[in-house]
Amino acid sequence: MNTTQLQPHWKLFSWLAGIGIIIYLLIQIVPSTAETFFDSGSESVITKSKAEAAASSFIQKQFHAHPAHVHAVHQSDSLLYGYLEKNKLTKTYNKNYDTDYPTDTFQVTAEMPDKSEIFVYVHMQKGTVVAWNRLNESDTVPAQGKELTDAALAFAASKGFAKSSLSLHKMDSDKGRIWYKAAGKSVGEAPLILGIRVEKAANGSFLIASYKPQFSVPSAYTGYVNDQKQIANYLSTIGSLFLSFVLFILAIIYASLYRKHTSFLRGIVLTVIFLAMYLANDFNMTDGIVAGYGEILHADTVAYVAVIVTCLITVIMALAVYFSLVGGDGLWKGMGRNLWPRFGQPGYGEHVWRSMWLGYLCAFMLLGLQTIIFIILMQVNGSWSTTDVTQSPYNLAAPLIFPVLAWCAAISEEAVFRLFGIGLMKRWFKNSFVASLIPTVIWALGHVTYPIFPSTTRLLELTIIGLIFSFLFLRYGFITVLFAHAIFDSVMMAISLMFMGSASNILVGIVYILLPIPIAWLMRYVDNRKRPKPYTT
Repeated sequence: MNTTQLQPHWKLFSWLAGIGIIIYLLIQIVPSTAETFFDSGSESVITKSKAEAAASSFIQKQFHAHPAHVHAVHQSDSLLYGYLEKNKLTKTYNKNYDTDYPTDTFQVTAEMPDKSEIFVYVHMQKGTVVAWNRLNESDTVPAQGKELTDAALAFAASKGFAKSSLSLHKMDSDKGRIWYKAAGKSVGEAPLILGIRVEKAANGSFLIASYKPQFSVPSAYTGYVNDQKQIANYLSTIGSLFLSFVLFILAIIYASLYRKHTSFLRGIVLTVIFLAMYLANDFNMTDGIVAGYGEILHADTVAYVAVIVTCLITVIMALAVYFSLVGGDGLWKGMGRNLWPRFGQPGYGEHVWRSMWLGYLCAFMLLGLQTIIFIILMQVNGSWSTTDVTQSPYNLAAPLIFPVLAWCAAISEEAVFRLFGIGLMKRWFKNSFVASLIPTVIWALGHVTYPIFPSTTRLLELTIIGLIFSFLFLRYGFITVLFAHAIFDSVMMAISLMFMGSASNILVGIVYILLPIPIAWLMRYVDNRKRPKPYTT
């Protein structure tokens, strides 16, 4: 089958795309934008520099010291946020408690001259300090016994809590820590717990070294989430990482076995593009790694080490992409099919141009389908999602390059799981559905650690979407499914960028959504320029 000449059913795809994008916009986008637009009380997110300034000012007032260095990252109470989402309590919580106890904050880490570190939590819209905690302090004495309770209750009273409304939850007198349960403040079955740590100074005064108000979700919910995370880690490690490594080894073997059908120069350009963009993304997400560690000393240093390790893993991923491109191309040509046309091949430029437009239609269709799948799983399976600060746009050093990750995912995943994975399974099992299902499940298992519960939610969703990607690949070729995947992810990532606000983010988001058009046009233009013109007399 010559994929460069195969024409899709444009009318059918156009109708499906139109329905899909309407569903996506009406259910996913319009409610969020309308709520922001019509809510006169909504406020924009402050900058990290303002959060750092607020934290520095607070530290000088509270601890009578000047920070040597401050650094803000986006932090989130993922456990509480997920509990609210699962029980449909988010709007109630935001209305009643977000001002004083936000689920999402800027965590400002302040390095102090005495080598201690103070974590200050700043409201992302209001810029107010809502919590703090000092670690590694020296020459301090914890308040104990009655001094601890008296100082903690006096501080709680200054925060508007009547002593009669507070009941002792637990106490660690040796460390000057005490927790109170606040009566009348709860959401669902999650009561508000005030965590307070008191230090006693040499002059007999007391210092509140830590104040962490937090809604404590039920232990049953916490246990369920932890169990689901364990299942997800197991599925991801065995089902995806291990089997993906096996595919990598097999790609090397089959690239060698089928070298007469392909060229080892074939996948270099795409591999280099993938490697460059992914390495940039690794460094771009450093703050996300810092936020993921929470309150640990020298988190920046630990994160830099983690980034270096991640970069080494990225190089291995790039090798897997390269050999998958070479091995997959060789496998398919060895079976008599050219699913990845070469540059310069007759009809190549038009094939790329057509693949791009078909990619848009398929991506729009899949956005709607994904929305429907999530709705069904929410109703049938009780699925819900929560936050992940490692993936937060607010934790990117350069948010404007965030959507390039869409192209990284498209290149790597389509090379490994579609071009090579399906090709290998087709060679082994002959049946196209079986050949598509096995690598699709492996691909889907690589996404089960996302913060969506139950952990099998993404497995079910992406198995369906992956089979559609597989159909597009088998029917219209590698370039078509590459565009479809890149556009599908680009739209979601670009919208995340646009929701951060500011004209530049919105403009750049639009550029990323439209970027495949100039890319395909340029490829067609260059291909047509290189093609010899017919001789005329």
